[in-house]
Order: sequence, then structure tokens, then C-alpha cells
Amino acid sequence: MGPITEIKKFNPFPGLRPFAPEESDLFFGRETESGEVLEKLLNNRFVTVIGASGSGKSSLIYCGILPRVRKPDLKETSEWTIISFRPGSDPYGNLAEAMAESAVISDGNAGSRETILKELLSSSDGITEAVRKLIEKHGGKVLLVVDQFEELFRYSSLGKSDSSHATTSKFVDCIVNSVSQSSVNVFTIITMRSDFIGECAHYQGLTQLINNSNYLVPHMGTDNYREAIVGPVNYAGASIDPGLVNILLADIGDRTDQLPVLQHAMMRTWNRWQVLDEPGRQIDKTDYDSVGTMSDAMSLHANEAFEELTPRGREICEVMFKTITEKGSDNKGLRHPSKVTAIKSIAGCTSEELFEVVEKFRITSRSFITPRQNVPLSDDSIIDLSHESLMRLWDRLREWVDDEASSVQMYLRLSEASAMYQQGKTSLWRPPDLQLAINWRDKHKPTLAWAERYNPAFERAMVYLRTSEKEYLEEEENKIRLQKRQMRRTRIVALILGIAAIISVGFMLFAFVQKIAADRQTVLAEERRVEAEMEKTRADAQTEVAIEQKTLADSNATVAIRNEEEARMQKEIADSQRSLAERNAAEAIRQQNIAIEQSDSAKIARIRADENAKVATEQKNAALRLRMLSIGKSMSIKSLQVQGQKDLQSILAYQAYIFNKNNGGVENDADIYAGLYNVAKLYGNVNYKSFKGHTGGIRSIAFVPGKREFFTSGYDGKVLKWSLDATDQALQIVYSGTDIIEVLGVSPDASWLAMGSSNSAIKMVSLKGSAGYEMTGHTGKLKSLIFSFDGKSLYSASLDGKVLKWDLSARTNTSLTDGTMPITSIDVSFNGKFLAGINSNGGVVVWNEENKSETFRVPTTGKNIKAIRFNPGNNTLAIGDVSGTVELWDISMRKKISEVKAHTAQVNDIRFNNKLKQMATAGNDNSLKIFNIKDITDLTEPPINFSDYERFVMVIQFSPDGEIILSGSYSDRENLISRPAHVDNMVKDICTLISRNMTQDEWNIYVARDIPLENTCADKSYNIQVNPIK
Repeated sequence: MGPITEIKKFNPFPGLRPFAPEESDLFFGRETESGEVLEKLLNNRFVTVIGASGSGKSSLIYCGILPRVRKPDLKETSEWTIISFRPGSDPYGNLAEAMAESAVISDGNAGSRETILKELLSSSDGITEAVRKLIEKHGGKVLLVVDQFEELFRYSSLGKSDSSHATTSKFVDCIVNSVSQSSVNVFTIITMRSDFIGECAHYQGLTQLINNSNYLVPHMGTDNYREAIVGPVNYAGASIDPGLVNILLADIGDRTDQLPVLQHAMMRTWNRWQVLDEPGRQIDKTDYDSVGTMSDAMSLHANEAFEELTPRGREICEVMFKTITEKGSDNKGLRHPSKVTAIKSIAGCTSEELFEVVEKFRITSRSFITPRQNVPLSDDSIIDLSHESLMRLWDRLREWVDDEASSVQMYLRLSEASAMYQQGKTSLWRPPDLQLAINWRDKHKPTLAWAERYNPAFERAMVYLRTSEKEYLEEEENKIRLQKRQMRRTRIVALILGIAAIISVGFMLFAFVQKIAADRQTVLAEERRVEAEMEKTRADAQTEVAIEQKTLADSNATVAIRNEEEARMQKEIADSQRSLAERNAAEAIRQQNIAIEQSDSAKIARIRADENAKVATEQKNAALRLRMLSIGKSMSIKSLQVQGQKDLQSILAYQAYIFNKNNGGVENDADIYAGLYNVAKLYGNVNYKSFKGHTGGIRSIAFVPGKREFFTSGYDGKVLKWSLDATDQALQIVYSGTDIIEVLGVSPDASWLAMGSSNSAIKMVSLKGSAGYEMTGHTGKLKSLIFSFDGKSLYSASLDGKVLKWDLSARTNTSLTDGTMPITSIDVSFNGKFLAGINSNGGVVVWNEENKSETFRVPTTGKNIKAIRFNPGNNTLAIGDVSGTVELWDISMRKKISEVKAHTAQVNDIRFNNKLKQMATAGNDNSLKIFNIKDITDLTEPPINFSDYERFVMVIQFSPDGEIILSGSYSDRENLISRPAHVDNMVKDICTLISRNMTQDEWNIYVARDIPLENTCADKSYNIQVNPIK
């Protein structure tokens, strides 16, 4: 080509739409195919051009076939009249309009759309008769081009009525009859997507025509693609860097639908190059990279249109795209063309509001949806995607399609369950299915207009859900009543035990009294024994006197007899006194034995009473402890339900925390945390912050080791530095450019920041003031950057499947994969011994770079793993899959330790906090969860759940001191939030928020009447305690 002297101002690339007939000079790369199709057409008077979506069927016809028909190389003198149309939802009407616009029949009313339509509908030979009149008037040949013939089947299925299917069948018969007859010189071309070829089997005549003459559009080769890139550029008077051409050819890959993606990327690249207004410069890689390359250009372009909408327009836009797309059985995105009336009904908007949104996406420079900009919109217009690749490449639409698919799946499950319930084949739903359905209803707010697309029994499904919810709530209320009844029983048992304790104390007191009485009897018996001995002594003395008197009596008989008589009497008296003394002594001994026995019984009774009292006290304290914990949880939940009452919300949440802590509750209880977190979020807390700086979602977070400072990267192309302790929203812009920084890493000595970009380069930024540098070795987006523990090396993983280990001093790399195991994301164990990676199939591989024999493939059959993370304190590996399940593996033992269903959608990130023995997970269900892993084998304790995100939670990080959990979401706002990792960090200054304590009435309502009122905050400290009974 000669020197470039003039550059044309138009854009030579059409974007997502096909080439128009007037753009045939810009159509390159299909010359051979054009000739082959034309030959089949002329030989058979009919040809079906079949190809995959995006293979260029329409462009081949309009710019490859029609120009040759108009200027044939054949020796023919007859002229061709070309009638081109798309069937849409009204094939007869659209054909009649195409024929009328061509003015092919006659002047006046005879050529009006209504007249032609009447002729077409008159019989199954309607097309033949209409063309016959054309030939009679003008002569020559007629070429009928039916573009996107599959619309007959797609729009027919939208009607879901017998009449729409009958219209399709009749129109097909018209086409077949026009080809089969020989009296009229009509030729027909139809273009059709290959995945609809099976629909044609329902029509025998059409099947026979296709079998006789069809052309399958082949996949373009490298040379053809090169012509499609370079040809339009040269025609427009510009030139393109050969290096960029090679990059484009590499980016196309082996997909069959890349042609429109290439055309769109080139359209955007040309616009970028033309805006810079440097005519002498070739189109090069900088222009291509600036628009996002083939992987991101379409997403960025579509997001531009989305950002131009008002907030209401964005809501309508989301509903519109959810309505015109769907997921197929193979989990791939499918187009679902919909009428304006249907979209309006689902979105709850006016025609004008919807048209305003549609116009943003169908302007010529975008052409994301059809009909094209030159076609007026009406309530009967059908809105459709220009190409399925938009679903694959526009990130926001991917999320919408996934979200809609999940919503539809839930509704269909609910509809099926309601039908079975109506037939008596199943019961009402219960958690977790019930809670998931309620969450779905509250989030998506389904309507009858939306639901009728999938199952018309909307009211039945909603009644079933409401009935399930009502019965469950009644069951829960009944459980609460039973718990209260059980509490009353517990109180009664405690009362009975208390009474038993009192009775035992009474027995003990009675035993003490009996012991005292026995001691008194012992003393009395001892006194009587002594008295008896004294009597005995006196009796003995009397006996001696009697003996002496008896001796004296021997000498004096008279006196003796008298004295003898007297002695006998004295002896009897003495014997009587001695017997009495002996009896008294025996009685004293008996009384003493009784007293001893009563004393032992009293001791036993006292011991038993002490034991019973101790058991009663322990049971009462345990019952009281459980009661206080239950009251605490209830107060925390009630604090969430109180609206707009700062003092009461704060007091309830704080008092719940006090009851839980003083009564030995779970250390970081999820219910207690929820109440205090709500107060912190509403009224402020030093550890709860929302950082404002990124205008797009967050891609990566990296803390500076040992500090409360961190770096973030986002979809807005920025890297920012923050401080957790800054009182204001102070930030430092570290990087801002067109490349999105996918992942960040900070060296252990806090000297270097590593940034992995979307263009496969690693940018090294010095944090100590020295010069930075860039390292290249990958050919795909960076997904992982991890410094070794000594800071001398850097591990990297990319979508190109390679894992590299970089020597940072030499700035060289070594590959850690052999090419047979493409790894896209990695993590390194705490001691650097093991590496774990996710391969391109969603599997997990663990290996030792020093000893390949230790390679271990984690069993993940049937699962698609999306997140991996080593516990920094040991060789435990956590893996998370697309279903929301997280598994913990002991790599040394090669066995699974535990498993938990953490999320209802894909797990995006996992992090460990060894300071507090915690594991955090983030997922596509818009939630972040913190699990207690003090016992790593048991993950049944309910986690702390943060579900207040607008979009997916992409990345999370614990601060180095373990006190803060930082999260980044996909949202454009409120996308970077720090929260306390432990409930204790939310109560330090909570009393500064509170101006009063509870009133007695409030205490009676939220605590209990029988528990004494205490001040929750007194001199900024609490003094509520549960005193155990002693």
C-alpha cells in the first residue's frame, strides 16, 4: 500500500452489529465462502446459511453475497430485486413491509403494506403470488433474504399460544412452496444459528430443502482474521502495528463467537486512536490496552452506558436485562427476547422510562441491544441482545444473569413444593429452605408479571410460602411458651429444693436441741450417781457402826437386842439406799447412751442437710445462669427491633453483653455481637468505618505487617493507602492508571508493595523511597502475589496457568509448574514448605517445591473450588467452592478435618485470625461470616454474620493485631468497611452514647420483675452482677 495521504473520519468497524450492505467495501476475510454460497444459491434457488452465534452469517450475506448478485460475474442480463427482512414476531407483516418499501409490485394502493399483507395471508402460496405480480410488472429475478430465520422459533415460543405456532407453520409452508414451484423465478436465502437446526425437523418440507442445499459457515482461520483486522484499517486510510495484530490474533483464541467481540474491540480501539488525533501514528497496543482489550472492552463500554442512567433508570436497566436473558440447562447464558409491554409490567415503569434506557444501549456507537436505533420503538417492539457474548463479557450482566437464575430456581422450587402440598404429597417448608425462600422474597420482591414467565401459579406459591412462614412462627411462639413453662417448672423445682433445704435445717436444729437435752440428762445422771455413792458410803458407815454396836451387844444382851433390832433396821435402810443408787447409775448410763445416739443422728442429718442445700444452691444458680443468658440473647435481638431510640437500643445491646459475660456465655456470641454491631453502625464506633475513595468494586487488600495501615486496589484502576486509626478519611493515592491492579502484596519488612496488574506485569513499588521497577513473566491476569517469609522471594500465579518464584535481588524467576498442571491461584503454608494451588478445572493441588513426591491432590470431585487459604499457624488448608461450602484439611495427614456450609453462593475469600482463633469467609451471597475455630473439628457454633452488603463480598483481611476485619465488596459505594473482630472491642466507650439508664418499667419489660433493677452505666462502668446463692 502506498503512503497514507488521507484518513477517513468514519469508523470502519461495526461493533456487535453485522455489516450493512453499504459497508461491503469494509468486509474482509470471507471471499471464498461468498463464492461457495452464491454457487449453491444459483444451482438450487435456495440455500440455508448455518453457523454458530457470532460466526458472521448476516455479514456474509449482506456484504459477501448481495454485492455479487447486484454486480454478477455471470453472463446474465436480467436484474435482481432483493427483498431482505427478519421474521421477528410478525413474519408476514415484516415481509410485507420489506416488499412495500422496495416498491416492487405496482404504484398506488396495490403496493401498500396492507395490500401485500393481504396477498401473503391469502393462501400457502402467498409469497409465490406476491412475487409473481412483481415479475409481471418489472421482470427479472427476485432474491428473498430471510435473515436470522431462528426468530420464527424464538418469538413463536414467546407467544406460547396455538395461534403463534400456527402462524409459524403457515409461514414455513409459504417459504417451502415458493422454492418448490417452478413458474416464478424466486431465489431464497435463509440464515440460521446452528443450535436451532433441530427446530426445523418439525417441518418436513423445510427439512428436505435444507438437506438439499445448506452451507455451514466455517470458523475463520488466522489469515482470515488478519484480513478482517487489517483490511478495514487500510481502507480507512490508517495503519495498524503488526505487533498489535498478533496480540489480537492471540486474544481471539479458539472460541467460535469471537468475531463480534473482535469487531467491538477494534471499533473501540479505532475511536480511542481517532480521539487522540495523531494521524501519523499507527494504531498500537496502547490504544488497544486503554479500551480494556478484548477481555474487558465490552464490559467497560456497557458500564459507561449504565453509568449514564439515573438511579431509577439503573433499576429499570437491571430488570430489562434480567428479562431478556436467561440461563440454559447447560448453565450458559441464552437470549430471551421480550416485548416492551412484558418488560414494562415486570419493571413497573412507563414506556417512556423504558425507551430512555433502551436508547442508551442501542445507539449506533454501542448497538448492545436490538432493534437498531433507526427503528422506532413501540409497546409491541421486541427487545433483544445483539449478541450472546455480552452476557459472557459484561461483568455486571453476568451477575444479573446469575442472580436471576438463582431467583428463578428458588421460585420454581417453591412452585413445585406448593403443587405437591396441594396434592398432599409434601409438608410445609421449614428452615433452612423456609428462611432462604423468605430472604428471596424480601430481596427480589417477585411479582405476578415476572413469575408468569416461569410458572403461572404465582399466588399458590406465595400462599404456600406465607402459610409455611405463619406455621413456623406459630411453632416458634409455642416453643417460647414451652420454654417459659419449663422455666416455671425449673423455678418450682428450685422452690421445692429450697423448702427441702429449710426442712433439713429444721431437722438439724431439732438434733441440736435433742443433743442439748441429752447432755442435760447425762449431767443429771452423773449427779444422781454421785449422790448414790455418797449414800452408799453413809450406808457402809452405818454398817460399821452396826457391827460395833453388835459387838457391844454381846456384852450387854439387853442393850444388844435393842441395838440389833435397830441395826437391822439401819441395814435395811442402807441396802435400800444402795439399790436406789445402783438404779440411778444405770439410768444415767442409759441416758448417756441415748444422748450419744441422738448426737450421731443429728450429725448425719446435718451433713445430709448441708449436701442437699449445696445441690439446691447449685441447681438454682445454674437455672439462674441459663435464665440470664436467655434474657441476654433476647435483649440483644430486641435491640435490633427497636427503631429510632438511641438510648434504649444501646442500653439493651450493652446489658445483653453484660449478662452474657457475667454468666459465662459464648465468648463472641453471634446474637450478642449483632446487637452491639447494630448500635455501632447506627451511632458510631471507633472500630466501625466505611472508607470512601474507590469508585468501583474492591479487587485486593493488603495490610502493612505490624501496623494498622493497609493498601487497596479497585476496579477504578486505583491503588490507595489507608490508616485504620486516622480520624478522617485521609488516603494516599499510590497508583492510578488504565490497568486494573488485580492483587496486592506487602513484603514482611514493609519495604515493598507488589502489584499484579491485568496486563500480566508485576509492578514493584518501594515503600522506603527507593526506585520501583516492573517484572514480566506472565501472559495473563495476575491472581496471586505472596512474599516468602524471609522477604527474599515472591510467588506469583496468573490466568496463564503458570506459578513463578521470583528472586527479588536478581529480578529473575523460576517456574514451579511443569505445564501439565495449569495453576491460576495459589497460597503458601506458614513455614513455606507447601504450596496450594487451584487449577483451571477448579481442583486443588498441594505440593512441596523441594520434594515433588509430596504432591497431593485434594479430593474435590464434582466441586469447583474458588478460594484457598493456609492457616498461618499450622498446615491446615481451607478451601471454598462455588456452592458456598468450606472444608478444612490437615495437609500433613492428608485428611479432611471439618466442613461447613458457610454461604449459599460462591466462596470468594477465606482468612484466618490466630489472635482470636477465628476464620472469616466472604461470598457471592453478599455476606461475610466469622467462625470460632478454637476447636477446628467443630464448626457448628453459629458464626457472626454480616449480610448488609449491596453486592458480592470479594476480599477480606484481618488486621495484624487481630482486632479488625476489613472487607471489600463489588459495590460502587460502601465497598470498603472495617469492623471489630470481637464483641469486646465495641463496648469500651458505649456508655458515652447513652444519656440514661433503664426505667423500672423498661426493666420489667425487657429483663424481669423479680430481678432487681441495676444501672447499666454508672460512671461509665457497669455494676450488674448475678450473685450466686451461698
